[in-house]
Order: sequence, then C-alpha cells, then structure tokens
Amino acid sequence: MGEGTAVRIACVGDSITWGACILRRKRDCYPAQLQRLFGDGVVVGNFGKISHTLQESGDHPYRSCKPYRRSGELAPDVVLIMLGTNDSKAINWKGRAPFLEDYRALVEHYRTLPSAPRIFVMTPPAVYGHGRAGKVKYTVSAEAIDQMCTVVRDLAREEGLGLVDAQAATLGHPRLFWYDGVHPNAAGAALIARAAHEVLALELASS
Repeated sequence: MGEGTAVRIACVGDSITWGACILRRKRDCYPAQLQRLFGDGVVVGNFGKISHTLQESGDHPYRSCKPYRRSGELAPDVVLIMLGTNDSKAINWKGRAPFLEDYRALVEHYRTLPSAPRIFVMTPPAVYGHGRAGKVKYTVSAEAIDQMCTVVRDLAREEGLGLVDAQAATLGHPRLFWYDGVHPNAAGAALIARAAHEVLALELASS
C-alpha cells in the first residue's frame, strides 16, 4: 500500500453483507456505512450474495458465485469474511469440523491472491426469535451460530487473522433487526460497521 494509494477492502458475505431488508440498501448496508466511516483513502467493495454459505456442501456455496470471483479481481488489501448464518440452517449444518475445514480453505484462497491481503474473519451477527413461538426464521439455528462463532474466534487466534466479533456487537439488540430476527436494519448494520472500523482502523494506522 503505497502513499497516496487507496486501500481496497473486500467485504465477503451473504445477504447480511449485501444488505437485504434494508430500505436504502446501497446507502445503509454495513459495507457502505464502513465506507463512510473511513472516508477518502479507502475503497470498500460489497461482495455479499444472498442465501450463500461458507461450506462447499451448503445449498448455495459462496465459492460458486460471481461475487466470490469479483472479490479477488478487486485486488484487495484487506478481506473481511462474514459468512455462516446460512450454514446454520438444518439442511446445511454438519458440525464444527466441516465448517472449519472449508473456512481454512476460503482463508487460504484470499491469502494467496497476488495482492496479498490481510484477512479478517467475522463472527456471524446474533439472531433472534420473534413471535409467540420465539423461533428464528428460515430454520437458522442460534445454537449452530454459537458453535461457529467459537470456531471463527479460535481460527483467528490459531492462524494470526484479524477478528471482528459481529456477534458480540449485535447481542442484546433485537430491535435493530427486522421481523425475521436474522437481518439487521440500518441501525443494526451500523453496529457491524463500527465494530469492523474499530478493528481495521488500528490495523491500517500501523501499516
């Protein structure tokens, strides 16, 4: 990253990164809010894809979609990975070991890009059950997300990766999510953006 060169940040993720359910999505999704927090000198790309999973065995694996390929074409200096919510669905969740294996493979892919980006892994945001049954929509499992958050935190420590704890940032804020308890609204996306900015600003200041 030479002096005067914009730092390129690729935000890899699912519908939460893309900004599903946010009224002014392009303005208020978390990558857009992260862009505003940084201002000039940083370019933030949104490479979220609705319904996609980290795991290759998932019903819609991220590594099969166009945003996956485009995220590398950005030649990013930083990659933020926030995947896992769709992996927690009953049809996709096979336990910690398969999730960890595919997470390592995704990290390795981005590590070997010619731009040699710094990788930051993000825990999935918290999820909330609403209504009389108190169930989370789309068969998303809060228990599975808790397990994968432990995997992500451990992976960051073991591999020397940056960590943004989106789960911790969104815990206790059910009103900042839409009716489904899965997708944050603009204010919920702001929590994620601020958590990412806090971690990344320290990294970029020292680089």
